Amino acid sequence: MTPYSKELIQALKDLVDSQIDIPIPYAKGNSIRLKHIIIRKHRNGYRIFDLNTNKIIANTFSKTGAVAIAKCVVDKQEQKVKEILGLDQDLAKFYNDAVFYKHTIEHTTDDLRRDAAFTRFEIANDKAMQIKYSIESFIYDK
Repeated sequence: MTPYSKELIQALKDLVDSQIDIPIPYAKGNSIRLKHIIIRKHRNGYRIFDLNTNKIIANTFSKTGAVAIAKCVVDKQEQKVKEILGLDQDLAKFYNDAVFYKHTIEHTTDDLRRDAAFTRFEIANDKAMQIKYSIESFIYDK
């Protein structure tokens, strides 16, 4: 072995042994955990639980919104939770609109109605994606 490889091995050991300050969400069973917060799938979306208080923090439509809320609670930024919940409700609205328009596109025989539904589908889908990216910014922002 060369001295260079010993230095690399030591640097790798130091990296593995170092304490990571960033909380990382992980899946355990049928839930997602982030420190003391648990996210579980529910029939209406996702529920976020706090293990310290044994209470439900919020209910969300999307998994992205649930993870964003969990991260804000862990980072002690509770003031952002209402904003995320509002964005999540908007996401639910535009997602449901897109599903409705897609069904109309697939099942109508009227070409005019199909074209109008296709245009509305594109608008609803685009707005849903924009809102999802806005919610993701809460997750990846430090």
